[in-house]
Amino acid sequence: MSTPDSRFRLAAAQVLEERATQITLLSKGVLDVTEPAAANELWLASRRLRAALEVFRPALGRAQYREGKTEARRISKAVGDRRDIDVAISSLELVSSETDPAEADGLNRAIANLRREQARANRALAQIVHGRRMQAFRVRIEEIADSTIETDIIDRADEYRPVEVLPPAVLRLINKRLTRLRSEATDSLEPEGVQAQHRMRVAAERLRYSLELTGDALGSQAHTARRAARGLQEVLGEMRDCDLSVPPTRQAIAELEEEDIQTIIERGRGSRDLDPILVQAAPNRGSYRGLELAVVHFGARRQMLFERFKRLWLEQSRQGVWVALETSLKVES
Repeated sequence: MSTPDSRFRLAAAQVLEERATQITLLSKGVLDVTEPAAANELWLASRRLRAALEVFRPALGRAQYREGKTEARRISKAVGDRRDIDVAISSLELVSSETDPAEADGLNRAIANLRREQARANRALAQIVHGRRMQAFRVRIEEIADSTIETDIIDRADEYRPVEVLPPAVLRLINKRLTRLRSEATDSLEPEGVQAQHRMRVAAERLRYSLELTGDALGSQAHTARRAARGLQEVLGEMRDCDLSVPPTRQAIAELEEEDIQTIIERGRGSRDLDPILVQAAPNRGSYRGLELAVVHFGARRQMLFERFKRLWLEQSRQGVWVALETSLKVES
């Protein structure tokens, strides 16, 4: 295994410190649920830190890499749970704002359920982002960054200098990310390929973030591929957000159904059979429509996004984006 050059090590230190600082700053406002964008930004920042650790792994010791990755995962998991609930709430609130008030009761129930889940997720997140915990996180990532170089503090303060020579391990990592992305495409292009689409979103994200740090060494093909990966990540991410909003909506429908069943049974108690007319007096009969229309809305929007995703992938393939990146990686190897 070749030893990374000093410039690669310096870049590792600079990037890891910058991303630790960014996460620390973003964590300060993340518990405010009235500003859900903060959770999304922190989630993305933690994912970028993990990507940086993977790219700069050749400059890190095994223990430093594992510890850094554990820290990034811990933050990503906690804030990701909150972020997903925020997305579902925002989606349902948007539908509710366009729904007749008489049909919005069920939507309000679903939102109330999510608010309780949001509060629980926020308490869990608070354990991760409180002041002393984040201070310790930043110190530890800075220590990991320090372990990558043997230069003085003046060199550390220099403006970030892009990496121009990549260790073989990094080229293998990018090729692995590219292979994973392309391997998920066949199943993802099928309407029922929901799980493959989610895996492809993650693959696009990891490839994009890897190329953000290595594109200058790989050339224009890498920058084109990075932009293409970003497009895939965004459209597949929006599809996933639609999927996140459906289960709490269906849960609210199930709760209303169970309440109406129990009420109708009680009203028909003593009769040999249930009079169908009792259904017309179900107490929640006005609450179903808003929820059902929300499910229809999420399904229709997801279908539109799916068609956009297919067009995007086919266009990228016709343009040879992924073949060009693969060729560039072979040349650098």
